[in-house]
Order: sequence, then C-alpha cells, then structure tokens
Amino acid sequence: TVKADPQRLEGIELTLVMSHLACADTPEHPLNKRQLERFKAYRTMLPEAKASLANSAGILLGADYHFDMVRPGIGLYGGNPCPAQENPVAPVVSLKAPILQIRSVERGDAIGYGATFTARRRSRIAILSVGYADGLLRALGNRGSLFIQDQAVPIIGRISMDLIAVDITDIPVDRIESAQYVEICGQRTTLDELAQAAGTIAYELLTLLGQRYERRYVGVGDIMEQ
Repeated sequence: TVKADPQRLEGIELTLVMSHLACADTPEHPLNKRQLERFKAYRTMLPEAKASLANSAGILLGADYHFDMVRPGIGLYGGNPCPAQENPVAPVVSLKAPILQIRSVERGDAIGYGATFTARRRSRIAILSVGYADGLLRALGNRGSLFIQDQAVPIIGRISMDLIAVDITDIPVDRIESAQYVEICGQRTTLDELAQAAGTIAYELLTLLGQRYERRYVGVGDIMEQ
C-alpha cells in the first residue's frame, strides 16, 4: 500500500521498522526464512528507516537477520535462546535463599503440605526462606535439586508460599554451618535446568521473580565509570 501510494506517510518520520520472529528458537523451522524474505521486501518500501528483526534466538541465526539493530532478551540473563542446542551464553542470574532452620526427622515422618514426602531414613532437613510467592513454582515440589556450595540437595515436599524444604542429610554438619545460602540457580543449576524441572521455560521463571529478593548488580559500578 505504501509503495502504491507514498503520500500515505507524508508528515510521518519513520525511524525504525521492526518485526519479530515466531520460531527463531527452532533454527531449522522454515518460517524463519519466510519471515526474513518478507521483512526484506517490506523494508524496501521504507528505505530511510532503520530495521530490526532478531531477538536473542534470531541473533544466532546469522548476520542476515541482524539488520541495523538486534533485541537480545533472554540471552542478556544467561538463558538459552535455543533449548535444543548448547547454550552459547554464560549464566548471569544467580538466585540464592537463606537457611532459616535445620531440623532432624525420623524415618516415616512426613514433610510439607499434603504429606507428599515421607522420610525413608533419619534425616536432616533445611528450611529455606523462599516459596511460590517469590516465583519458585509450586510444580518444583519433590522435583529438582538446589546446591549448598558444590553439593546438590533435593527439594522435598511441596513448595509453600514462603518456604521450601531440602534434604541435607548427606552434607557434613560443619559444611552446613559455614553455608548461609542455598543456590537455587546460577553456576551449578542453570535457569533452563530449573525451568525444565518445573515443566516451563526460563522466560517464565525470570518474569515471576518478585520484589522480596535483595537484588545485587555485580560490576555495575565498573560499567557506569566507563
């Protein structure tokens, strides 16, 4: 329409032509090339405007998709833009929760709402200050592992609103005393691994993180000084 009637844009200063790839996270999907060719065709009708097509996954499709500007999203946080491939970006987000209590339970004792976990041995259980109100999905109950230093500890029982329980029986007591926080995701458990355990994607986990976390931006001072 614009090509047939250029006057339709008279008085409008276009600075950016933008579209979004529907299937960029599946690199071999034929729709990627179809969208690229259509975008190129429409862009010729607006030659003065800069162009942007690629999200994080689109950037990985190659230079043909980059144009004048790219829009990295999940890649900025270390999430894998293409889950079927090895993640080309390093983890950035690290999420930790403090240990509030440590309790011993006997074999046969149940833990959490609905008694969905029963101890098979005498166990030591740590209670962490994080729950589904903080974006840790309830679907993670009895699924997945967190880390105390470099040792995995399983999530046991249901995820509560403000608390979760992990089994620390196999970690020596002196190591627990020196550990104040448990890593929910970060260097050892990636965002994508945690999301997979919850049956979702890293995007959802990131957007669910609430306001009750203390946020620390590492290296921001150095960046601001440059």
